[in-house]
Amino acid sequence: MNTITVRPAEDSDNEQIMQLSRRCYQDGIISLSVQRTPRFNSLHRLLDPDSWHYVACLGSEVIGLVGVVHFPAVLAGTPCTLSFMMDLRVDPRFRKGRTAFRLVRAAIDHVLATDADMVIANFLKHNQNSLIFASGRAGIPKAFHLGDNRVFNMLPLRTMRPDPRFEIGVPSPADIPELLALYRNYAAGFRMAPVIGESRFEQYLGTIDGLSLDRFIVAKEGGKIRAITALWDEHTYKSYEVLKLTYGIRTISTFLRFLSCFMKAPKPVRLHEPLRQLSLVMYAHDDCPGALGALFRHVNNTYRGSDYTLITVQAQERDPLFRLLRPFTGISVKSEMYLFSRDGAVYDTLSRNGSPDLFDLVLTL
Repeated sequence: MNTITVRPAEDSDNEQIMQLSRRCYQDGIISLSVQRTPRFNSLHRLLDPDSWHYVACLGSEVIGLVGVVHFPAVLAGTPCTLSFMMDLRVDPRFRKGRTAFRLVRAAIDHVLATDADMVIANFLKHNQNSLIFASGRAGIPKAFHLGDNRVFNMLPLRTMRPDPRFEIGVPSPADIPELLALYRNYAAGFRMAPVIGESRFEQYLGTIDGLSLDRFIVAKEGGKIRAITALWDEHTYKSYEVLKLTYGIRTISTFLRFLSCFMKAPKPVRLHEPLRQLSLVMYAHDDCPGALGALFRHVNNTYRGSDYTLITVQAQERDPLFRLLRPFTGISVKSEMYLFSRDGAVYDTLSRNGSPDLFDLVLTL
């Protein structure tokens, strides 16, 4: 009888991993099959050449997957390398066994023993099957609860009033030093924040499709850049096929089709078609929340009636960012973020710091 083994994923596993992803769809108000393209690790390698995946195999069949991407960060004032554990998938036939535990333990053990200081993982809110990983069982270190996260899916239904104080435009290469200073100053207000230096920023601009400088917009006041965000269409690397809709979402989609006859409305959600969404990432402001709010309103107005259904913003739920999003119509999905470390002393340091945590681009994968 074959036993389940865990090993590093190889390029030759790509087709089996794609098939596994189709079997492991995300259930919710919109049930989605998430596919990474053109390969299961294409985007991961662009973001971090040292990223890796493990697969669980029964004989030659791939029945489980987990991946890790690294990023530089400052955690409670200390520079470090963090790893984000994602793409955790287990074939439905094996979810009642220990396959998921073996994958998670293998990933965390590898990270903490070799290539990073700590591991971050996101689990859907109230998903007890996933949250058990954070409880310190089966050799996995007990995790620290960083907080709840929120994915806000904006529906650009109505025109938002622009703020005349700010001039909205696209930055130029000459603006890059000012942008990097803006990111650095913004990050200083968070307990955990990514480090976006010149080489990393230019790597993103030059290698990631949809993140060239012309996909960023800035809000200027008196010639000074006060806020920035990128508008990223990630469908080159990640697609969402709609498999099932709740009654509420079907009703909203029918309403959107009706509205589109009379006004600019978001593209309705349709079964077995890709869910079109635009992600707002790499945002920051220079102690001027109103400027970032002006950018969000500009994006809402620009993409009313476009081919996108949703405009997505991800952040920690206690991030003041969400005060800016209160006037917008949208749907929220919540998750919980945990930190795994061999050194429990870092948990005490984090618990004494009440600041929110800032998402790196990696954490939106």
